[in-house]
Amino acid sequence: MALSRGERHDTDPDDGLRRDVVGEWHSEKHRRLEQYVDITKATRKKFAGNAPSYVDLYCATGRSITRDTREVVDGSPLVAARAAAESVPFREIHIGDMDAANVQACESRLAAADLGQVVPYVGLAEATARQVVKRLNPYGLHLALLDPYSLKALPFEVVQILSGVKRMDLIVHISEMDLQRNVLGKGDFTGLDTFAPGWRDVVDLNQNSVSVKRQVLDYWMTIVGKLGYHVSDNIVRVTGARNQPLYWLALASRHALADRFWGEIRGASPQSRFTF
Repeated sequence: MALSRGERHDTDPDDGLRRDVVGEWHSEKHRRLEQYVDITKATRKKFAGNAPSYVDLYCATGRSITRDTREVVDGSPLVAARAAAESVPFREIHIGDMDAANVQACESRLAAADLGQVVPYVGLAEATARQVVKRLNPYGLHLALLDPYSLKALPFEVVQILSGVKRMDLIVHISEMDLQRNVLGKGDFTGLDTFAPGWRDVVDLNQNSVSVKRQVLDYWMTIVGKLGYHVSDNIVRVTGARNQPLYWLALASRHALADRFWGEIRGASPQSRFTF
């Protein structure tokens, strides 16, 4: 039986913990994350003595059930940690969420799988990011997934804080659906002010929605670039079964090799490349 459209969580009968109820949108993101962790293993090995870490500031529960198909899958922290465990494990796995029940469930699942030292946080992503960067080995090679539920939940401040770490790759989920429906559709720009401060000075709202979305994303890439990052041109655009916009998945890094790896990941189909 399909799960209710309004249902966000249920209880996993296997471990009795909360799990997320999601659409089929998660698969491309998890596939990319897993493949990126795998393809960077040789590079990560060079920094193995400096405690390579994985950071997930929007960790959710660590397990999901797909609403329509009832497929049960790992959440992103377990996807990344399992992929790393096959070669060069993450020494620390930093997980955070505003919902303490989510963090508790995710921490329990990671601990049960014995995938590395789990460091949990409860709170806003920007507050968690400040705590995380203080703990990370400054000489390590680290990976962060920024996977918020909305543009407003991803303040640019989060990227700024994480950019203080010398070697920190970022995989960023940018909700095109939120931009299309909540921001462009209703004229509520508070989410954009948080996500891309200063956008009002460069984006022409008199253009059509496709042009406006392109301008917003280009501007965000520009201000991320000012932090010393390069946002890969190979931005993945994921759409739903009816071709409705869902999200973009972007890689920001400071090294050309990371950009090359992102483009080489198997399964990166031309249909998923950056288009409008």
